[in-house]
Amino acid sequence: MKILTIALTTLLGACASFPGANKTDTTSTYTPPVTPDAASGLAVEKEVQALSRAEVIAGINECEAAGLRPVVLSTKRRVNGQQIPAVVEVTCLPKIQK
Repeated sequence: MKILTIALTTLLGACASFPGANKTDTTSTYTPPVTPDAASGLAVEKEVQALSRAEVIAGINECEAAGLRPVVLSTKRRVNGQQIPAVVEVTCLPKIQK
């Protein structure tokens, strides 16, 4: 069985290594299917609502009650010309084992 596997691997590798094997046919009329923007694009919201202090505390408590570690995702907003941090999500991840 090992000999058969080695022989097939060698033959398939040899077929791909001869000159002209990797050239594409330029006369082909095949066009790949177009994927919709929603399937391949990144959805970005223009306005993200910041969580309130109570929502952040509740999210952290839920993570800790489930035995997970909370990870707080934040962004910076410009308010009156200054960058102010704003929490946008609290995610629960497994605890790090030391």
